[in-house]
Amino acid sequence: MKKWRNLVPALLAAAILCLSAVPALATFDQSALDGIIMITTGAPDDDGKMSYWRGTGFFIGAEGENPQYIVTNCHVIEEFILAGKALGGGELHVLFDKDDEAEAYLVDYDAEKDVAILRLAEATDKRIPLQMRVPQESSLGSQAYAVGYPAAADLTVAAVNSFSQKDATVTTGSISRFLTESGTGRKLIQTDASLGGGNSGGPLFDGSGVVIGINTAGSKLDTNLFYAVSVSEVLPLLDKNSVPYAVAEEKAGGGIPVLYIGIAAGAMLLLIVIVVAVLLNRKKKTAQAAPAVQAARNQTGSPLLRSMAPQHGGMVVQLHGSPVQLGRDANLCRLVYQDGTPGVSSRHCQVYYDQRESVFVVTDLNSTYGTFLSNGQRIAPNTPVKLPPRSSFYLGETDNTVYVDLE
Repeated sequence: MKKWRNLVPALLAAAILCLSAVPALATFDQSALDGIIMITTGAPDDDGKMSYWRGTGFFIGAEGENPQYIVTNCHVIEEFILAGKALGGGELHVLFDKDDEAEAYLVDYDAEKDVAILRLAEATDKRIPLQMRVPQESSLGSQAYAVGYPAAADLTVAAVNSFSQKDATVTTGSISRFLTESGTGRKLIQTDASLGGGNSGGPLFDGSGVVIGINTAGSKLDTNLFYAVSVSEVLPLLDKNSVPYAVAEEKAGGGIPVLYIGIAAGAMLLLIVIVVAVLLNRKKKTAQAAPAVQAARNQTGSPLLRSMAPQHGGMVVQLHGSPVQLGRDANLCRLVYQDGTPGVSSRHCQVYYDQRESVFVVTDLNSTYGTFLSNGQRIAPNTPVKLPPRSSFYLGETDNTVYVDLE
């Protein structure tokens, strides 16, 4: 056994040599966060009750100058537009942080390309303009970073949130494909950098910290497929409206190929397995998992449900003693899904908050596709199920997930 132990230093030296032979991975330039912003929109329903949504945008402008203009997705502000904009009671704001917001104004949009331009009343020194670059085929397989404010991140963990650029979520992946959408001719970037509701309109960066796309949507068929609209689709709209922007110079080698990452990871994994096997000295120990401990918490706040469906953009519905129905029938349901939404019936399910027991009560209304708990268990039709705060369920498909909580 001493002979094997003497191999440990040699193995570690080999690991260092392997890593030194692999190009260093690019790291995310955190200064890029100073160019993004959270966007909030509001629109009244037929009864005048306001509903609110959120998304992401990023500032553009001449390099070195305070920016005034913001790029985002058209669908981020869709409800604001449909409401008749500000004259129809719609609201459009940006949040620098939770105590600092400003009204934004719509400059122009292209619904088919899903891009929009906003502006502030005046330039701001609270953010910086980001540079853009039209992505090239040569960057296929290189690193990409998606930045935004996915609502799920704030619902999964109750973090202290200022809604500033420091609270943005950064996910990393690679550019897996460039494609043109049939019917619209829209240029899209396919990536595996994770996106969620609220990410829409945020920037997709390449490995050098330049914006190459506008985060837009995820696939309903594959949880690892996400799409960004190429910045090439917004440049004509910027030129049309004489909006200033900066384009970064082309750089060779758009990032670190994923192949290098796989080689490095595989080599390190093999070495770690060997070293661990030696250090264990053939002693097999059974790992005993510590029992899960659930901390009891006294929760206070107003009961609400929050839709995580992309079409709702984090929409919130307040709950009281009366049941709130969910489904596609706009005449009966408080949370209304678009016609044709997969898995959702006209009158799908209902939810209310039982204040006496401090639980949410969910009942499937004999829906066609079923109502499911987060663990995949289907709720029996017309049978109330009690859920504690910070629970979730979904209508037919996981894309239609709904969270319930006290806030």
